[in-house]
Amino acid sequence: MRVPLTYRLRVSLGRYVPFLRVPPPMDRQQVFRLRPVRNPVIEWETTENGEAILTIPRRKDRIGRIVGFWFRLPETRGAQLDEVGTFVWSLCDGEHSVESIVQRTCNQYKMNRREVEISVTTYLQTLAERRLIGFYERKGRGK
Repeated sequence: MRVPLTYRLRVSLGRYVPFLRVPPPMDRQQVFRLRPVRNPVIEWETTENGEAILTIPRRKDRIGRIVGFWFRLPETRGAQLDEVGTFVWSLCDGEHSVESIVQRTCNQYKMNRREVEISVTTYLQTLAERRLIGFYERKGRGK
């Protein structure tokens, strides 16, 4: 099996350039043990119809200030989550693993477990790519 050139370049250059670094592959059990935690700089509130509104601040480092000045970017931007997204967002507190979030979502919305696994993991991956959440694995007593 041939490995694509772009992947080989990212692996070799990833040693020196952090944003090109390729994460090691994880199996299913490792992913379900991870605990998502919200980014502490993001403020959020729940509306009366059960939807969350996130307030995401602009970067405060040098690049953020320069880009914000040249392109007249606002200090914050907003994002609105639907009911299911708000439910999953509220469980991203570092206490619940991905497995427990999937189980609670199955119970709350009476959906098939396989459907919930796919949608919740995809949703969490999207939140992580936008740097709204991060993941950690609890070490020690029983995981």
